[in-house]
Amino acid sequence: MNKSIHRFAVFLAICGTGLTACTGGSQSEATLPGFEVKLLVGSALDDFCHQAAEKYNQQRPKLPSGEEFHISCQAEGSGDVVTRVVSLAEQLKAGTLPVDSPNFPTLVSVDGEIYQSLLIDRVGQLFPGQNYIPPITDSPLLANSPMVFMAPSDLASGLRKQDDLFQKLVTAKTHRDLDAASQPIAIHYVQTAPTRSNSGLQTLVAQYASVADKRPEQMTTADVSRYTNDVKAIQQKVARYGVSTNSLAKAMAQNGPYWASIGSVYESSVIAANANLQPNQPRYEAIYPKSTFSSNMRAILPTAPWVNESEKAAAEQVIAFLQSSEAQQIAADLGLRPGTPGIPLGSKFAPEFGVDPQANYDSYRPPEPRVVEAMISAWEQTAKKPSQVVLVVDSSGSMEGNKMPAVQNTLQLTSIASAQTIGWR
Repeated sequence: MNKSIHRFAVFLAICGTGLTACTGGSQSEATLPGFEVKLLVGSALDDFCHQAAEKYNQQRPKLPSGEEFHISCQAEGSGDVVTRVVSLAEQLKAGTLPVDSPNFPTLVSVDGEIYQSLLIDRVGQLFPGQNYIPPITDSPLLANSPMVFMAPSDLASGLRKQDDLFQKLVTAKTHRDLDAASQPIAIHYVQTAPTRSNSGLQTLVAQYASVADKRPEQMTTADVSRYTNDVKAIQQKVARYGVSTNSLAKAMAQNGPYWASIGSVYESSVIAANANLQPNQPRYEAIYPKSTFSSNMRAILPTAPWVNESEKAAAEQVIAFLQSSEAQQIAADLGLRPGTPGIPLGSKFAPEFGVDPQANYDSYRPPEPRVVEAMISAWEQTAKKPSQVVLVVDSSGSMEGNKMPAVQNTLQLTSIASAQTIGWR
């Protein structure tokens, strides 16, 4: 069992009998006309998808035949998007899920091309030669946001002096180790988990590329084995692994540099964090690496049997709307760089929001899927900093009777690999 290095607290509240949610149910949305075109997107497109869907559905879209349809959005971590689609494809192949199941999304998007290449590869292994997931170049670009380092303004200048910050993080322990003029505070580095988040996976790949001094697309599985210990040295600086990129950036701004002094996030996450600063919170800045991932977010329309002809035609109309100036302006307003040329960036792409609208960097391409899989495996087995899960359970009077024993039994039967101890009071 891994020892505690950083901690997550899980709060379980018990309402009535058994393990049930304690939140009030939200009102269901009014039934929209026509058939559903389901969009399953990465978390970076969450707000964009929902705002664009609201605008589009107001237009009462129809096919040329007159058949009405509407779009719906579901956002998850990009790794979860890939896992969900692959799981559905596995069930289809096994014959346990019908081809017309409403569980299948019509359109898919992930927050970068590494996870898109994994989706292509994993579905391709299930259905060899079928090309159910189209090539990256056949998937229209909706938006992008480069990976950057996020830091408070008083630490950002020292980070900008580094030719390759990841290489320095292998050995540096304090910000003064990076820059003699910087503060002598410990480096508290944060990123998202690469198994669930696109920004975390892009960060992991960029770390391997940095310590190997090779472009990601040139790396081999032998390189992964050779440089995992160097990546592990960087991972030992990780104070915590975030669930989503935007929430991690906002937590950095709320909690200050002793909670996290450097974060690997999207440029859009820096904008979002600065847009919601409280009066006592410092401004944060984006530090653009010389080479980084652009985080291209594309519309993926499967050429698969679970997308029928009507859904395909509707999805093509949806993609055209998502690339229109009306929808692309939504992306820019949210701090995402538009995928359609000619759309102005808008007022949030400015130094006051911590970013450079004219940022220059060399854009990485994804490694081969087998190399990425090797990196993920090495991170899980070797490089990842261990965690401890702490469960905090209500022990007030509402837990009298058989409720507490029932909860104890439930949790003891639940497999939580990273939990070390559970104490009851």
